Amino acid sequence: MRQQISRLIILVFTVGWFIFTPGLLSSAEPVESLRKHERWIWTELIAFDNQQSDFGVNQYLKATGFTPKAICLLIGSPDFVLSHAGIDKEVGLPKEYCSREGHEFNRERKRQDWTNHQLRSLIQNLQKRGVQVYLSSFSKYTRDSEHREWISDHLEVLHVWKKHGKVWALNCLSRLNDGSYFEDYFAKQMVRTLSDYGFDGWHGADGFGPLSGSIHNTSFSDDMIDQFAKTPGLNLPEVVTQKCGHDVPRLTARGDWILKHKRAEWSEFYAQRWARFWSTMVTALHAQKKKAVINSAWGRAPFESLYRYGIDYQRIAATGVDGIIVETVAASLAMDPRLSGTDRHDDFLSMLMLIRACVPNTRLIYLQTVHDVVEQWDAIHHHPTVLEREIYALPNVFHMRSDGKLQPSGDGFLVCLGDGLSREEWNWLEQRWDLAFSLPPKRTNGATVVWSDAAYRAQMTDFIKTRTWDTHRLLYQIMGAGATIQSTVNVNSLEKAHGAILVPNPHLFPPAELAQIMKYRGGPVVLIGRKVGALPKADFEFHDVYPPDELWCGVYHTKSDTVKNAVKKGIVKMVRDEEETPLGEFSTMTAPRSYWTHLTYRKVSRSFVKACANTLQNVSQAITVTSEDDAVALMPVEQDNGRIRIAIKNRSHNYVRPRIDIGKPVESVKVLTSFPSVAIHPEGSQFSVRVPGRGIIVVEVMLQERIKK
Repeated sequence: MRQQISRLIILVFTVGWFIFTPGLLSSAEPVESLRKHERWIWTELIAFDNQQSDFGVNQYLKATGFTPKAICLLIGSPDFVLSHAGIDKEVGLPKEYCSREGHEFNRERKRQDWTNHQLRSLIQNLQKRGVQVYLSSFSKYTRDSEHREWISDHLEVLHVWKKHGKVWALNCLSRLNDGSYFEDYFAKQMVRTLSDYGFDGWHGADGFGPLSGSIHNTSFSDDMIDQFAKTPGLNLPEVVTQKCGHDVPRLTARGDWILKHKRAEWSEFYAQRWARFWSTMVTALHAQKKKAVINSAWGRAPFESLYRYGIDYQRIAATGVDGIIVETVAASLAMDPRLSGTDRHDDFLSMLMLIRACVPNTRLIYLQTVHDVVEQWDAIHHHPTVLEREIYALPNVFHMRSDGKLQPSGDGFLVCLGDGLSREEWNWLEQRWDLAFSLPPKRTNGATVVWSDAAYRAQMTDFIKTRTWDTHRLLYQIMGAGATIQSTVNVNSLEKAHGAILVPNPHLFPPAELAQIMKYRGGPVVLIGRKVGALPKADFEFHDVYPPDELWCGVYHTKSDTVKNAVKKGIVKMVRDEEETPLGEFSTMTAPRSYWTHLTYRKVSRSFVKACANTLQNVSQAITVTSEDDAVALMPVEQDNGRIRIAIKNRSHNYVRPRIDIGKPVESVKVLTSFPSVAIHPEGSQFSVRVPGRGIIVVEVMLQERIKK
């Protein structure tokens, strides 16, 4: 009798556990296979517990439910490295080391007082569990708020802004008063710090690539100008070369002259300096078997990174850096009032795609923004639908390699930030990651974007002269208007592509590459940018309504009458939205100070963008949205098993019920996400399903023709 009661208790407990554990009885199928990817976590010391024998490592990894490849331990002050003098003696660490900016608590615990020896032991305990540990540092200077900082004795390394003078932040590209480069001292100190504590590497975050501000504003110090003046063939007037110190009028005059007359050279100078800085750091760290990863340039795509921040991803990759942390921060900005409700999803998604096309052989770890106590945003609690959309979308954009295989644009993610999360919250994330990384795709739907290194290099001069939309802006605006785009291909690998291709800004491509593109026969060719006179007559073409040099769309190699008729139908009437700022005024405009604000461009009408999106959808014969199309975007991929997996994304704040047309008779549609928990009944080639506001659902479609086979 007792045995029967015991068995009954066990049975009830087991059933109850499955019922009440979130997601275990959702409509999602068990994961068939997971694509290889790296899982990193960015967190502070406050995530761990120095009152436990293993410093809370077991408790932390039990909560996450997985062992990350790496943890970037955020000790935000650079003084941790700059003032490091060894750890033979056990001493207490300043509170800004124990938590970012010394904040008092998170949802799990109060800030604890750590010692240097405890930190070393924490690192050892994480490594015993198979976790690599990176030191993550900012360039913040706290002006001796807790202790005397190294920078206080070296004020020559501070930023000098053209309209503000001295700014209290580290410019790591400066030289010291003795003429030596800061990076030479910093590299020695970094090697010593990482070695003493046992870190596996360094994560150069905010301020270490790029500076804490755009190069339109910083840094215009006498030292940086002296470095700039050494550029061969560069002749600078006295208004630039004169000593300015921190005199704001002189600094403003200096900066304005450079930005007006030597804008391209200014970006080139910074690109060279950043390459030297990171080459110094990588060489020193690799010599001691330590690694180095760098943050992307405030979430900007390749051209804007170079123009606005002086960071050239290709030069950075050439230093041998072990990875780039790509700042895909749409979820963290989703409710930021500074963006006035703007949805930045397509912005950061296309940015990741273009960085992969730019540096195809570099490890790219994108930010999985979850929450941040100090910055006071919380996507997992305040905007979970947006976070869910990011979790699925970011792993499912791709670059076609030279061997014809699809390479994910990201190699994995870095959770930002990973402290104070419960087991239930980690489990919620885990379920969505498993779906996002399951089943490697056979091919993507929609158009493939053609990347050219030469066009990337040509964009600087063109933009300075014309303010024409750069490739990234063109891409995310068209995606936002409804075009299905989730893959890139290098122009030299076009023979491996299939289906429609998009050539953004064809006027920047060399003639030989354009000729190569026009020979492409894998599908229709769509060119969007300024018209190139040497091209053959297009099958279809249309222009925007903002001359001169208005944007143009040309379509080539359409064969089917059905496609031709669809293209004609999708070309809407061009309408001017508003008057444009005169081009002369553009030439003197500088970049916005804040990273979340866009550059100033020539006007392009919304009707032109919509017509381009319609054209791409029609020529690529993509799976389409026949209702609610202004609010909905699709990310379809074809699997090896012949099934089609479709992510349906909602841009609006409200529920939508789009109607999706596959173009072929559908046998079945199965919802793979936990919402909505309903059966989908297709009608012919179409089906309808509900999608939450600014969220995503994923379905799997089985075609009738596959069933018959």
